[in-house]
Amino acid sequence: MRIFLVVFLLQPLLAFGAEAAVVEYELDIEYQTVNKAGRPVRAMVVGGSIPAPTIEATLGDLLRVTFHNKMDVETSIHWHGVLVPPQQDGVPYLNTLPIAAHSSFTFEFTIRTAGTYWYHSHTGLHEQRGVYGSLVFRPKVETIQVDREYVVVFSDWTNERPKDVLRHLKREGEYYALQKDSVQSWDRVIANGSRAVRNRLRSAWTRMGPMDLSDVGYDAFLANGEQVHRLGPAQPGERVRLRMINAAASSYFDIEFAGGPMTIISADGIDLQPQAVKRLRIAVAETYDVIVELPDNLAYELRATSMDGTGYATAILGEGEIVRAPVHPRPNLFLMDMGMAMDMEMADQPMAGMKEMAEMPTAGMKEMAEMPTAGIKEMAEMPMPLGGVIGHMKDYGALRALESTEYGAAAPRRQHVLELTGNMDRYVWSINNRTLSEADRILIRRGEVVRFVLVNKTMMNHPMHLHGHFFRVLNGQGALSPLKHTIDVGPMSTVTIEFEANEERDWFFHCHNLYHMASGMARVVSYEASSQADKSVIRKLAEDRHWFAFADLAVMSHQLSGRVWAANSRHRFEVEWDFDWRDEYEIEPVYVRNLSRWLDVYAGGTFEADEDGSRENVGMIGVRYILPMLITADLRLETNGDVHFGLSSELRLQKRLKFDWEWNTDEEYEIGLEYELSKTVLIRASFGSEYEAGAGLLVKF
Repeated sequence: MRIFLVVFLLQPLLAFGAEAAVVEYELDIEYQTVNKAGRPVRAMVVGGSIPAPTIEATLGDLLRVTFHNKMDVETSIHWHGVLVPPQQDGVPYLNTLPIAAHSSFTFEFTIRTAGTYWYHSHTGLHEQRGVYGSLVFRPKVETIQVDREYVVVFSDWTNERPKDVLRHLKREGEYYALQKDSVQSWDRVIANGSRAVRNRLRSAWTRMGPMDLSDVGYDAFLANGEQVHRLGPAQPGERVRLRMINAAASSYFDIEFAGGPMTIISADGIDLQPQAVKRLRIAVAETYDVIVELPDNLAYELRATSMDGTGYATAILGEGEIVRAPVHPRPNLFLMDMGMAMDMEMADQPMAGMKEMAEMPTAGMKEMAEMPTAGIKEMAEMPMPLGGVIGHMKDYGALRALESTEYGAAAPRRQHVLELTGNMDRYVWSINNRTLSEADRILIRRGEVVRFVLVNKTMMNHPMHLHGHFFRVLNGQGALSPLKHTIDVGPMSTVTIEFEANEERDWFFHCHNLYHMASGMARVVSYEASSQADKSVIRKLAEDRHWFAFADLAVMSHQLSGRVWAANSRHRFEVEWDFDWRDEYEIEPVYVRNLSRWLDVYAGGTFEADEDGSRENVGMIGVRYILPMLITADLRLETNGDVHFGLSSELRLQKRLKFDWEWNTDEEYEIGLEYELSKTVLIRASFGSEYEAGAGLLVKF
């Protein structure tokens, strides 16, 4: 590790009317074996640690940071939330060259905003493997007086390779449900009563699968790189500033301090009017500064619990016997439907009418998203009472800026309605049903005020981040709407933001859940007059174009069967086969093109042989469509003139037991049961019209 902090002679900086310094760091990015959750793992570290060292500077300073990439792959560094020139932003190929293997790169920019920020890789899934660290930029004159301060970086950790995590999600969106004990099997649905049954049937009728609050099953959650981290001393009555950063790849945290309420003073680096909260939800990539006080001469836990309740990280403030933060029950997924998910995001907020707005049907949400600008402005400026301690702050209704954040009335306005869309089964995430590789740029012009109406059409949270700009969150505070650079858009909800187009060239806008971003939920925001991003640049950025390969192989007493396939966001090549022990077989290679969330078209062939030695080879084209109750309808036309129609579906009966069935107009049918010994080895039994009954092992690769 090499860290050099060099402060040169003070020199005038006219832009800030005061003296400024040049602050330099040098940091190595390299491989290192770490043990964060029970076994050694090859990780990526910056400056020898996870998280990377905190980089500090003062408003007006010239910050110069050189990264030496000692790995055998290229990487990158993005300055999250920091206002920098486009060429310093760190998105590889879009505005900054990647840091090539065994090479160095120097960033240099002037600090324009004080506050708590962070830096991380924008290459692949390197951030999940350890390439992230904190930034503390101080004002020239401190306006908030505290006795001590600590930086707390929360993150999630998996012992798996991040690429394998994404591959597992591509295979099956609910891949980690068993590990997280969040499998919503029918025995558990029934055990939770009639409301749970109604929720499940309603979701299935609208072709929505069981909801969950997170995608990935993590091995640990970390505070400053440890499951339990001691921040340091503090005395009763002292004001302690905690600079909290959620550097997780995909985890939201609910944060609570055992010593009493936390007072929010800043969000995403921008100071706010103080607001006391007992429990605070912090979305992926957000930062919050809070002030706490110790009530006694003890040690108090700051606990960050993952939103899905599967684990937590602990930071200890003070010395002596530890006072633990409250333990809250895990959310009951069986009692949540679309409306319940929205209620979760709006609950415990002091703004009247939020719950009623949350319970609007999906159609109403679309109508609201398409309201003219004037109508949205009137709704956004509804008065909202503040005060008191919020029990659990899950959205932004209580955040209020210190002074007006409104833009000039004379500036031209532009609005984009952006629907956040996705397919959990194929694990493809998109905006307006198009992934990054399929999308056009979002074009804006310098001098405009640009409004994004973000309409979440999915049952997952999406932390949306805009590079290079702060935006106003239209949260009901009128002229005092807070400024942020990252915002959570809850399930089936709508959030409106607006920003001043005061930069140039091209900036990334994306979901900061790394696995959602890698699967397509991103756009490039381009200034029409100065954009340098063409289709070739976007294709280099678009990780959703990557292919993933899979295989299922079954060895059973009555047949050998299997399927191999390779897929990306829209295209899939697959081959299925069945062999019995009497020389009968059926092989079906096809190409599948996904058209929408529920519709695929395909073309291929069928090669069959019967027990008597007769053979038939035909070509085919067809469509597959998801019906209500999550039943797949398959209609195909064969080159011999035959038309076939089939139905199929599956039900999760118990946590490890699944039932599946299929039927077609050729009077063929099959029913099956699968029991998961692990995610790769299953016991399967089936009975059908062609191969009768049997059992054996199914292995998944």
